[in-house]
Amino acid sequence: MREEDSLLLECLEDVYHDFEKALKKVQKVRSVHVQKFERLLEELLSERRVFEDISIPARLIIEQLLELQFKVGQVALEAEYLRQPFVGVESVKIEEFGIIRLKLGDVEVKWRDGNYSYYFYPDKVELRATDEKSSIKLFFSIPFNQQIMERFPEILKSPNVVYVHPQLEAWIREVL
Repeated sequence: MREEDSLLLECLEDVYHDFEKALKKVQKVRSVHVQKFERLLEELLSERRVFEDISIPARLIIEQLLELQFKVGQVALEAEYLRQPFVGVESVKIEEFGIIRLKLGDVEVKWRDGNYSYYFYPDKVELRATDEKSSIKLFFSIPFNQQIMERFPEILKSPNVVYVHPQLEAWIREVL
């Protein structure tokens, strides 16, 4: 784990534990605010899982999706019989066992990180099930940039990355 990741995880753990203690204080209070606090605690747990439970390629995808969410970028989706035109990223959550849940507009898609191989292109990523029976394609309105790729040089050695576009690979190799 990189130093910056360790620091981010440490901060998340501090906030999570403090929030958990605070939530115990209001455990018997009957208020909608307590339910909202519980959801916030669950979101903090999801953020921790980004650093603890998923692979580097999945993490790169999560970072790209979050960038798009904050920059008001959009994502289109193709999966089996489902097609979603470009829409905003509503939410990205990491559940137990490396399950990634992505909500785009009204459509929600889930995949288990360990069950997919990754193909990276400048403006899209393709996730193929290890049994090759299903795939998910995510198209980005804002392509991967050099800064984000340089933060994840490990994807070139990751066993579940099958393909990295030459431009993305060139950016990564500049920092190696």
